[in-house]
Amino acid sequence: MGAKRCAPKRLGRWVSITRCWGALCAVGLGAWLAYGCGGKATPVADVDEVRAELQPPACGVDEVREYRCDALLPRTSALPAPEPYETCPSALEVRDAMFPPASGAGRFDAERTELMRRRARPGMQCCYSWCGKLSVVDPGVVVDRCKDPLAFHESYCIAELESGTKGGTAAPPYSACPSAIKPPEGASFSVPPGALLDVNQTAQRRKAREALCCYDWCSHAPPGTALERGR
Repeated sequence: MGAKRCAPKRLGRWVSITRCWGALCAVGLGAWLAYGCGGKATPVADVDEVRAELQPPACGVDEVREYRCDALLPRTSALPAPEPYETCPSALEVRDAMFPPASGAGRFDAERTELMRRRARPGMQCCYSWCGKLSVVDPGVVVDRCKDPLAFHESYCIAELESGTKGGTAAPPYSACPSAIKPPEGASFSVPPGALLDVNQTAQRRKAREALCCYDWCSHAPPGTALERGR
């Protein structure tokens, strides 16, 4: 009979202990979650968001990235770039685009900024980039004018395309380059219908670790120029 009377007490004691441990675990879990939410550790989503702010989104198909770097910008801005580049504005008005820009503003470009700061010490450059509409043409429309009188060589390099092209591409290892483009007006004395990829010049720029696609063509000097008198 004694044993039967003691059993409920022991059972009640174990229930109380179990409840106590459960309460402590709940408090500990709550404290751990609170620290995790309020601590200094940055959630993965926030890290990804910061990276996205530092690097502009990829350009679209048949769009080329253009850049502008400036070391004479105001040191403070109402909308600064993310840390550690808060001395740079987060955006800049596009004024010197060679290709029609997709928007009127260039976004802060951390990768380009770091590259230019390493090249030009003490590194005060702030760099911005935007996407311009590229005119990709059929290589068949390219006309060789280099043998004509008054012809002279011109060239222009663009960044390799980030999202490809609907037109033809050059052979590997330059498959990110269109095989032919229409040069921009600001880079040509007389804009030809098209210009072919200059493989040699592109290879030279790639040796310098510049992911560029270079194009070459010939423009015509107007009659009566020094070039004509020199022939």
